[in-house]
Amino acid sequence: MPSMGIGGWQVVPSGAAPSANRTMESRRSIGGRPIRGDTSEAALSVDHPPVSRFDITTKRLVTNIIPGVLIFVASLLLVVLSVLTLLVLVSQGMFERLVVSVNAQSTKYYWAPYGQSCLLNKSGFIPSSCSSVELTVAPAAAWAAIGTVLAQQWTAEMREAGGVLRVTTCAVGGTSAVGWANLQFIAGYDYFPECLPSTPQDVAGMAVLETTVRDNHVEGLYFVTLYSDLDVTMTVATSTNSDGTTQNLMSNPKRTLVTGTGKIEKDDLGQDYIINAYPLSARYKVTGMCVTEIEELSKLRVDLHLSGWSRGKHSQLPVVPGWRCGHRVANANELMAIQIVLTLLTLCLLTGDIYVTLEGFRGLVTGEHVMTYNFVAGLERRKALLLCLILNSVPGVLYLDVARIYYFTSNGMQLWALSAVVTATCFSLGWLLVVSIVDLIPCRWHNRCVGYSAPLFLFTSIATVTAACCKNSAFETAANKFYAADPYLGLWINNATWPSGSYVATGTPVVLTYLVGEIVYPVVGSFAASILVMTVYRALQHHSLLIDTTWCRNNSFLRQANMPNFITSLPLEPSVAIRLGHDMYMRPSVHSVCVVRLPQSGLRPSWTATRFATASAASSRAT
Repeated sequence: MPSMGIGGWQVVPSGAAPSANRTMESRRSIGGRPIRGDTSEAALSVDHPPVSRFDITTKRLVTNIIPGVLIFVASLLLVVLSVLTLLVLVSQGMFERLVVSVNAQSTKYYWAPYGQSCLLNKSGFIPSSCSSVELTVAPAAAWAAIGTVLAQQWTAEMREAGGVLRVTTCAVGGTSAVGWANLQFIAGYDYFPECLPSTPQDVAGMAVLETTVRDNHVEGLYFVTLYSDLDVTMTVATSTNSDGTTQNLMSNPKRTLVTGTGKIEKDDLGQDYIINAYPLSARYKVTGMCVTEIEELSKLRVDLHLSGWSRGKHSQLPVVPGWRCGHRVANANELMAIQIVLTLLTLCLLTGDIYVTLEGFRGLVTGEHVMTYNFVAGLERRKALLLCLILNSVPGVLYLDVARIYYFTSNGMQLWALSAVVTATCFSLGWLLVVSIVDLIPCRWHNRCVGYSAPLFLFTSIATVTAACCKNSAFETAANKFYAADPYLGLWINNATWPSGSYVATGTPVVLTYLVGEIVYPVVGSFAASILVMTVYRALQHHSLLIDTTWCRNNSFLRQANMPNFITSLPLEPSVAIRLGHDMYMRPSVHSVCVVRLPQSGLRPSWTATRFATASAASSRAT
């Protein structure tokens, strides 16, 4: 019986015609020599005048090889995308990072007027001067102590103002859309400053009220960070962030702790917003934290296109309370080691494809025959590789949880976008794995399969999931939800208690909780679109809505290769077979995406797509 010798194994043609009809001309030779009986070249030589080798090569380049190579290279880039992104994210300090968050007196940063009546003298807030909404922000004893702190630390400014400072309060957040809040104090010498100034305004000082926790105060604490216009020790200092960027801060801000009973303590730590997240279990716990600072806005007011801000009347320094925020990942070295191992394993499983690609380029340069095949279409057959790729991109969930901490930083969107790409890759490849496993269910219908395009699905799914996650609204919501975790001690603002720096140990929900729609709908929609596109294409090209795999089941190799039952991305239409008379042979390119380890078929366990593809490339014309 005539056969195609490939790597020492026989690919038996279908039994569509008796063996008597097969001729010696239907044999293919090993070594890449011309094949007598090749129907395409036979037709070319009989029905048409001779065509030069240059014309044939050019046609192959334009119609087959170049598109195939582009798709293949793009597919390889796709599967190593998580590896490349990992390197970038690690270089940006995704396992430990501390960066200044941008803040300004603007509605963009959730500022809103709250009160404009408090008067401050040397004893604290003058009785009955503050509004009822201000008096209820904290317990009465704590509020009185906060007034005492402001009076003590703005003593010089108070003398300059004639004994009384006018203090405006502003709420930052305190709405359901934001989910967290703090209270800002702006002191004026002879007038009440504005929370949302339209022009630069002179102030005596600024302070922010938050909550925090310390080891020696299990009940939680109120936390005041203050800037004083006349304090000469508060000078401009440049802070270098973990990502190499810089930001001006005021040195030596005054930090004070206030208990619920009104006791006052100096604070040298400055930490608050200590929040735990568990995107990859408690072993790789993410701990976020902030240090409250006073930011100097000489540069930022230009970058942010601000029209108004507060500045010290005498220092003339534009300032605003802000934060240096960061995180730390527990057992980060272990996680990195696991990813390195998975990366190496993934590259090992891809070496055959890389080798075939390099051989293809070599053949293209030397004018030899080149085989192309749809690499991504065969991922459903290569579950080990698919699983490695998925595991490699699983940390994207952790990166996404980390990246949302940096919404208000200069490189926040870049980190979020890169993390979204890895997460999108994880879920898209995961969907392919699920589909391939579901197809193992022995449910067949007249040897017909639903076809979809794996490359179209993957590229579309990753692009649409990334685009959906990278909408500013999605990023902003995820960031605010991080700081909207259950509070240990909160502030009463706008008739509700809001988290403001101290949180319970259980932490905050993982970021995927808020991105279900941004992930599920694009993935499902992309898969449905890939089915629709291939169905329409098949109807127009082959006059059939489904893939007819009858010929595959008559082929001895494909019959043992566990052909798909009801859904596949493999190119198994009858039109992709090589027809020699009444016989149908598999193209080597189909072999390259179908062959996997098949212990039950009699192939040696060491048999891989790599060996098969290289043998096929040496014996086949471009397909």
